Formats: sequence, structure tokens, C-alpha cells
Amino acid sequence: MKNPEEKRIEHIIQRMLADRSIDAPADAIKYARDIYRTRAVEPKASLVKRVLAVMQVDLAPNRAAFGERSASGSQARQMLFDSGENAFDLRITVVEGKFGIRGQILGNGFANGEIEIANDKTSIKATIDEMSGFKVSGLAAGEYSLTIKGNANEIVIEQLDLK
Repeated sequence: MKNPEEKRIEHIIQRMLADRSIDAPADAIKYARDIYRTRAVEPKASLVKRVLAVMQVDLAPNRAAFGERSASGSQARQMLFDSGENAFDLRITVVEGKFGIRGQILGNGFANGEIEIANDKTSIKATIDEMSGFKVSGLAAGEYSLTIKGNANEIVIEQLDLK
């Protein structure tokens, strides 16, 4: 005599042998699998908002400015710009006749972006770090345009005079 476990297994085997069903169509199986598949979200196309920066303050070295402590002690020219939701600070220094620019963007959307400083003769690109800072050096005297590119915005200074 068979124990209950053996009877159950034999019953399952008999059902499997008697099964006359057919497989689902391949396209139905694919559809069912795709329901649960993770899909990468495609980025939506967007327009880049371009904003013209307006200079608020220009502090030159060795020139006193009322209410600013850094104007007389620094050898860097400090320029503060406003561009709507963002502002940024530029510090321009001269080393052996070449200009260097350090800057930081205040506000969101520019970390890991890019800047480009260009004129008729040269174009230099630099990456904006995670703290929204950037640095460019070795620029000759002249008039440049500076473009700061973020996630969805660009800030532009059309006439940055290095002299």
C-alpha cells in the first residue's frame, strides 16, 4: 500500500501526462514579460534658457571701495554679476602678463557644467566643479565673451575686458 505522499506525487505525474494544453503565442509571452521590465526614462527635450549677466560690482586692486574690505588688500580684480536666479563672482589675477580667472556661480543648476571663454583669436573651455567653481589661466589681454553652461541655463557675459 502507498503512503499519502506517494499517492500525491503519482497524482501530479498523471495530470502532467494527461495535459494537452499548448504554449501561449510568443508575442503574448513577450508582452507579459515587458509589463514588468524596467524602462529607462528618455530625457525630455528642453530649450536652454540663455540669460545675459549684468555686472553689479567691479573692485579693482589698490582702489578703495566704500563698504568692501577686500578691495585694498587683494591683488585680484573682483567682479560680481547678477543673472536673474543666479549670481556669480569672478576674480581676475595677472601673473607674468597673462590673466587668470577664478569664479563661482551662486545658485542651483551649474554644478558639473562647463564654461567657455572666447574671443576672435582663442577659445578655452573648462569644467565647473561640484561646488560650482571654475578656473581658467593663461589668457592674453583683450575682450572676451564668457558663457557659463548649466543643466538648463546659460549665463553670458558678452564683453569681459581683461586689461
